[in-house]
Amino acid sequence: MPVARCDAAGQLALDEALERGEAVVLPTPSPLAYVVAAKTAVAVNRAKGQPDGQPVAAWEPRFDRLAPHVALDEPERRRLGWLLSVERVTALVPHARDAEVPGWLEPATQYGMALLFGVTWDPVAWLIERHAPLFVSSANRPGVPPAVDLRQVLAAFSPEVWVLDGDSLRERARPHASTTTLRFVPGRGWEIHRHGIQDGLHAAAARSDYLADVLARADAALFRKPLPRRHDGRGGRQARRSRAADRPALLRAPGPRGPRLQQA
Repeated sequence: MPVARCDAAGQLALDEALERGEAVVLPTPSPLAYVVAAKTAVAVNRAKGQPDGQPVAAWEPRFDRLAPHVALDEPERRRLGWLLSVERVTALVPHARDAEVPGWLEPATQYGMALLFGVTWDPVAWLIERHAPLFVSSANRPGVPPAVDLRQVLAAFSPEVWVLDGDSLRERARPHASTTTLRFVPGRGWEIHRHGIQDGLHAAAARSDYLADVLARADAALFRKPLPRRHDGRGGRQARRSRAADRPALLRAPGPRGPRLQQA
């Protein structure tokens, strides 16, 4: 597998690979795992050894380009932007009517929902600015945990796939895993769709409910709402919970079976 460093030569190699329509494996900031990205969903899926039609996430950090295509009111759009860029979760949200979904977003949509990835990080910012929107998924083969270091990446992908070595830029002693996925369900609000590193670290620290905490932090940042005192074994009142947080975390929306989306 060709390995690129975070230098001018590495940037050129990855840039040319993406221009050729190939998938590349990229590091993301600790505590997130590596991801595989490409300009087409098909390239991502083939690099992972899964069906061409497997849904993947859209990677478009320019939120002003995403916002018109999600069916959320203005406060929830602002929360979505914060959750993607600051908390760095993956988000599953209702998209606008099919006629209004742009072609570049279609591979990340299913059952009226769009899967969005918004992580930005200086070592890969140049690539995202040049090539976004990209499509992205966790750096792993089906049934195998996502790669969290270069060694695991090399074991998972074919020798033809370019990888950017970011191990020296990451805190390798920390636990790493894929992102938590939050889902917005109309009429119910935000729910945890899939557990990941953000809510896992929160639970490991014996803190209060992750969903309630992250929404409170978003509102404090966006709307200047005071943060509730945590109830974490050190006294204080229970943190504010969303309506969705009062139900099991993996509750699905009613109606037809919801999407089972592969994600970063």
